[in-house]
Amino acid sequence: MKRKRLAELVKEETEALREASPAGEGPEEASAREAPSEERPLPPYLTYVRKECRLRPDQLDALTALARRLNRERRGKGERITENTLIRLALDRLLNDREAEATLKEALFGLPEQEPDEPE
Repeated sequence: MKRKRLAELVKEETEALREASPAGEGPEEASAREAPSEERPLPPYLTYVRKECRLRPDQLDALTALARRLNRERRGKGERITENTLIRLALDRLLNDREAEATLKEALFGLPEQEPDEPE
């Protein structure tokens, strides 16, 4: 039996969900229409856009260790925390935090963020 890649399995699962719903409806509409006992919600990871990211080995090791530690501390409550979950949270913080943006500019360009000139 030939081994399948994760992307192929996800594609097959998504197609199966689409085929199970009436024509013109996506998986979200079909699951909202179905009875709760038959409901098969779309897994959260299928709602995200795939983007590849290359990490250094030390970054990946630290990320894996953090995800494992957080999963142990959650004691089975809520969704499983993965390395991708942590990357999404870090990205959200970077995009919404002006101080993080200034730190990023300083690290990338070696220049501190300039304060706007005040009129005299």
